[in-house]
Amino acid sequence: MNDAISGLMSIFSKVKNSSSKSISVVQNKSPDLLGLTKSLAGMPVHVVEGLTDVLDNALDYLRVAEEEKTKREDISAKRDAALAEIRARRDIISQLMTYTFEERAVVIKKQFDVLDRALADGNVELVNASLISMVDVVKSSPFKSIQEMQSSLANKDFTIRLE
Repeated sequence: MNDAISGLMSIFSKVKNSSSKSISVVQNKSPDLLGLTKSLAGMPVHVVEGLTDVLDNALDYLRVAEEEKTKREDISAKRDAALAEIRARRDIISQLMTYTFEERAVVIKKQFDVLDRALADGNVELVNASLISMVDVVKSSPFKSIQEMQSSLANKDFTIRLE
């Protein structure tokens, strides 16, 4: 009986390490397991069945632990991919906002130049046209263009042409 217990302890010490190698050693009937089998030969059936159940449960635990580790690694990889996509979209939106506001600033500055000339010349029609143009630029939302860009980027068939 002491041989059986020491053999079982040897196997459990390997199983306790929680490595896939331990599982394969036990499942492939390592010398420890064969020695344990021989030493269990004279024991009552219920003792052998109990030890077998304990060993089976330990192996099941290791299998489930390995599966869960794989699932956690998969979740972590998906998280990293999602974060990379969010960062990329953030960079695109930031660049688009910068470009949009720079463009709006240039247009409004030119409209003020036109307004100054129209006021200097006394051209009421040109004053009116430049003010209407400035109001139109200010009324248009830069966020609408961002929303359109996001919709376009979400479309798999969308192509950006750089000319």
